[in-house]
Amino acid sequence: MKIDQMQKMLAGPIVLMLLAGTSAPALAEDQLISGMVGGGLSYGSTFLGSDESEVGFIPLIDLEIGRYGFLNQRGIGLQNSTTLQNGELSYGLGIGYDFEERISKDDARLNGLPDVKAGALATLFMEYDVGRLTYGFEVQRGLSDDGPEGTRAKLYGTYRSQFGNSNRVQVSATPYLALADDAWMDAFFGITGDQALASGLAAFDPGAGLAQAGVTLTGSYALTERTILFTSLDLSTLAGDAKDSSVSFEDTQVSISTGVLFRL
Repeated sequence: MKIDQMQKMLAGPIVLMLLAGTSAPALAEDQLISGMVGGGLSYGSTFLGSDESEVGFIPLIDLEIGRYGFLNQRGIGLQNSTTLQNGELSYGLGIGYDFEERISKDDARLNGLPDVKAGALATLFMEYDVGRLTYGFEVQRGLSDDGPEGTRAKLYGTYRSQFGNSNRVQVSATPYLALADDAWMDAFFGITGDQALASGLAAFDPGAGLAQAGVTLTGSYALTERTILFTSLDLSTLAGDAKDSSVSFEDTQVSISTGVLFRL
């Protein structure tokens, strides 16, 4: 499954931040693991910059382990939180797996270009939650030789609201910006002279900078205290050198996901 991972890494926490506002059953103080698990279907670009789409299953996990541990879309790691003025500041570090890849079998036009494979990923994050607003950023670094070893940064802000007094229906909107360094841009959007001859695509040497901008819209409905349905729509556009590359066949990227989550 190679549906745009840059979008999913934002959509995952957005869904979970939204659902955090739904009413939850009382938990035992000594409960070691809490959170949500579930899954759904996603329809989106085959790879970043693709003009073709695919459907796939997406597992969803958002677990807190003890006081500091977590297991979610960022991987497994440690986090902490503290009260700051009128809100809560949370931060942490996770080691996970980046499923975003671009391989030649995805599209015949990629023949002659090196494959960019999935691999291990480290994520440093910080979020500030105050009322209906959440502001955050992530810095991600590839750790695998076969995958992009570059660094990406994401800035986002979420506004969420609810309908009615029951708190069953939640909606949110999250605009975001994604930036990348030279190494990451080269992996996905760079084309050397030799690669241009082999593929027929124009040579291109991208630089660091803004790679993508978009917004994610999410809605959820709590069937029960423990069962929640959700739908998420992500609209984005490639930007800067990512948009100008000849391997970007479609600048506008759209993904839709829907599924169910179960609260533990």
